[in-house]
Amino acid sequence: MRALTILLLTVLAACQSQPLRLERPQQELFAARKSDDDARTAEFNFWMNKLLVYASEKVRNTPKDAGPPTIDVLVISGGGDWGAFGAGVLKGWGSVKGELARPKFDIVTGVSTGAMIAPFAFIGDDDAIERIVQLYRNPKPDWIKSRGLVFFLPDNPSFYALPGLEREMRTALDRPMLERVVKEGADGRSLLVNTTNIDLGDMHAWDVVAEANTALKAKNEERVYQILLASAGIPAIFPARGIAEHLYVDGAITGNILYGGRVREEDSLGGRWRKAFPRLPLPRLRYWVIFNNQFRFPPQVTRERWPDIMGRAQIMATQTSTLNSMRHLFALAELSKLKYNADVQVRVMSVPESFVPAHPESFNAEVMNTLADIGEQMGANPESWRTDPP
Repeated sequence: MRALTILLLTVLAACQSQPLRLERPQQELFAARKSDDDARTAEFNFWMNKLLVYASEKVRNTPKDAGPPTIDVLVISGGGDWGAFGAGVLKGWGSVKGELARPKFDIVTGVSTGAMIAPFAFIGDDDAIERIVQLYRNPKPDWIKSRGLVFFLPDNPSFYALPGLEREMRTALDRPMLERVVKEGADGRSLLVNTTNIDLGDMHAWDVVAEANTALKAKNEERVYQILLASAGIPAIFPARGIAEHLYVDGAITGNILYGGRVREEDSLGGRWRKAFPRLPLPRLRYWVIFNNQFRFPPQVTRERWPDIMGRAQIMATQTSTLNSMRHLFALAELSKLKYNADVQVRVMSVPESFVPAHPESFNAEVMNTLADIGEQMGANPESWRTDPP
């Protein structure tokens, strides 16, 4: 009887509705999207102008006989707990010397698990990298927590809550670390993460340096954490995040890598550079893409059950979209070479196709440590970088 009572109380608690979000007329929503589009365009123009100033200063401060300076862009994909691979890559990369040594990145972008890694890569020293590596090497049982026997009820915000993951993230990226993010971005370097505005149906990239600066001044860092958690918020599986008046979910839905693929050619760095600085040489541009996944999944016999079919199909859809984005990035690099005589290089590193997880469940410590080990080994070997499209 006592067990039945507990079960009924659990069901009743789960059936309690979330706070209602008021319906809005369709025309009002279209107007809101137009306003948001205008705001995103203004933000992009501001950011691009900042990048032009930053890059032009690098050119002017570089001796002419040294050749054009380099703009290094780190692009970290989504991949859930497989982000352990990307964290490991960054650590192993720190031991490389010479032309392919881990640089001080001018731009860092991250999506989903990549958004969690990105601030530490942006700070970029060995201590910061070790902090994020240790986070991925030590998953806790409460990182993800089921909402109980009735997790599937539609009034639940998600199947799982993330009490432990939220705690660990706030601990790893505490106020002193956010202060370092702001300090590192003071000279014009950029840290961007992608989310999906599920209300307006579009991507939303956030300037984390600006957000952290505002948060620190207000002595309230919560909005920064919500942005990063939103970027990693797999729809229905993990909670969506309310930021201002909109609801945000996993950035991988609208772009699992953030590389400027939506920018019109004339608004690209090359296009704007030629207009602004026709007599200055274009800086060399190097994209370093860490793909926290495999180019092709290991084959398997999929059981004829809808959860198995849907689960594998959804993962394959995200993976295929990401590969197409990478091919697009390689194509954009070739276009810049042809049109602007630019030196644009793209390198990609991914989990080996031969890797098969020892355990199927997510956030398994053995699997994550194996991925971190693989990442460290590959990161320490410059030959692990792929220079041709997948």
